[in-house]
Amino acid sequence: MKEKTHFKVDYDKCIRCGRCVNTCSGMVIEQDENGYPFMKEFDRFGWHGCWRCQHCLAVCPQAAISIFDRHPEDSLPLPPEDMGEYMEELISSRRSCRRFLDQDVEPQIIDRILSAMENAPTGGNSQGVEYTVIDDRARVRQIRNVAYTVMEQKASQGIYTHSFSRFYYRKMKESERTVRKDDLLFCGAPHLFIAHAGCTGKWGEDSKADCIIAAAYFELLCNAHGLGTVMMSYSAEVLNELAPQARKMLDIPSDHYTGIIIGFGYPEIPYARGVQKERKRKIHRYTDKK
Repeated sequence: MKEKTHFKVDYDKCIRCGRCVNTCSGMVIEQDENGYPFMKEFDRFGWHGCWRCQHCLAVCPQAAISIFDRHPEDSLPLPPEDMGEYMEELISSRRSCRRFLDQDVEPQIIDRILSAMENAPTGGNSQGVEYTVIDDRARVRQIRNVAYTVMEQKASQGIYTHSFSRFYYRKMKESERTVRKDDLLFCGAPHLFIAHAGCTGKWGEDSKADCIIAAAYFELLCNAHGLGTVMMSYSAEVLNELAPQARKMLDIPSDHYTGIIIGFGYPEIPYARGVQKERKRKIHRYTDKK
């Protein structure tokens, strides 16, 4: 299996610091008698060998290691060290958007976000999460119209998704007049993003968590690019429980977890400032400092 990693060391650059050894999750990198790193033979990727994480490439201070034919000079540089304040402002100021402009997001922005999403973490570095993006507004409307029609038919019969009831459904319908712009299902979002993965077997719950993590990363990246987002679990319930014909229009395998749908686009109503939430009572810390 070692030859499949294409693990290479530039001996002219390597300073034999051992950082690659100490960050190798699969513990398949060791140092030879001269202190240079090498990769041991292993049975297969994952728990039995290399995790394909590329930490060895990323951690080398001399750019002496390449792996999987990926070279350090082609990697993105690290962000500046003063990113903390920016991230605090981003997380504190982002809001759920429920009114969008009927306008496409520029393809290059979506491409940049999806390129960054290649680095979203997954449990065990499984990288099993897939992303479905519906960036065709007409296709979004088709899916919405099919699902919406079924949803209303079911509601007229007193049938709702597992988390809803007549009361909640009526409240959502009422919100269509203002906050949801005539669309309680997708809030009029021009585009949809769904992180999904097969969630059966031993690692099924991990795969669900990976999808949720991916959704959170995507949502923050969208906001960083000035887009509005809304994370919709009810919409996912409608497609999964009431309108399977609409779910099929997503072309997502039937055995894949699709618990969250993110609507995104340009916000119709921009926010002028962040809010001032108080959640200290929900933060539990242990410290011996008085």
